[in-house]
Amino acid sequence: MRKIFIDCGTNLGVVLNRFMHEFPDHDFYAFEPNPELIPSIHRHVEQVHASTRVEVSQSAVWTHDGTIDLFLGHHESSTVMPGKRVPPIYDQQIDYSSPVPVPATDFSAWLRRNVSPDDHVVVKMDIEGAEYPVLTKLLEEGTIDLISVLYIEWHYDRFPAMNQAEHDQVAAAVSACVDVRDWD
Repeated sequence: MRKIFIDCGTNLGVVLNRFMHEFPDHDFYAFEPNPELIPSIHRHVEQVHASTRVEVSQSAVWTHDGTIDLFLGHHESSTVMPGKRVPPIYDQQIDYSSPVPVPATDFSAWLRRNVSPDDHVVVKMDIEGAEYPVLTKLLEEGTIDLISVLYIEWHYDRFPAMNQAEHDQVAAAVSACVDVRDWD
């Protein structure tokens, strides 16, 4: 049995660094679509013992492989999802007029290829609204069962098109399969 930690939406790498210290016996995979943040992730990875296995992918966690538009804002609010409202605490709104094409990874297929049912898989997911289509696909394909623990920040309250009932439905379905822990 392997122990695996997958950071979906690695951002600057600060949280990844923390989990690398907490779980030194895990293999680590980091997904971050914003190319400007990749050097910071590598700096945080280098601060941890060299024997820790880390694979950094400059890619958005998504529902299919290919390319997707990333809409940039504050480094903590960039998203692949249209229509996101950014809380006023951030000094920068999302620029929907100048998307940046970035690689996208079909997370369900990635899980199927890279983990087994016997593995202990911890996922941290902070993907700015994309959690709904990604988790829906994991539920539909049964790959949600490959995840043992899911730390998640939900973003339904930042999308006018998303209502509480839709959020509740996805959250309940995921919670029925996985040990879900709120993340923020």
